[in-house]
Amino acid sequence: MPTLLLVLLAVARLAGATPAPAPSVHEVDWRTSPLDLNLRGFNGERFRFRCPPGKAAAGQVIGSGPYTDGSSICAAGVHAGVIRAATGGLVTIEMRPGEAHYAASLSHYVQSEAYEKFWSGSFLVIVPDPAELPP
Repeated sequence: MPTLLLVLLAVARLAGATPAPAPSVHEVDWRTSPLDLNLRGFNGERFRFRCPPGKAAAGQVIGSGPYTDGSSICAAGVHAGVIRAATGGLVTIEMRPGEAHYAASLSHYVQSEAYEKFWSGSFLVIVPDPAELPP
């Protein structure tokens, strides 16, 4: 699946096209990060992922939004409150440039870690309208 995503992104980049704000949904697991999918450098572009039910493991989330692009997409989605670990769901992210440092925080039962050095790529979890959030 990551290969198909890379091919589509390469074609869009070569054509000078910008993907729609909420492109097609890609299936990921709880270990997948934007860095794994080679999304670094697609700053400002949004990508949607479907996370299965699961659980965030220690060390999977670095930062508090923005997150390092090495962080788990699904675990960051739980930390941001857009999905629940027990049910999974859709997570939309927006790629961003790197940050000088990333703060740790506890949110929605997920403890993120701090990183006090520059990291070259980041992402934000896009929070949908309140009506679309899990209860």
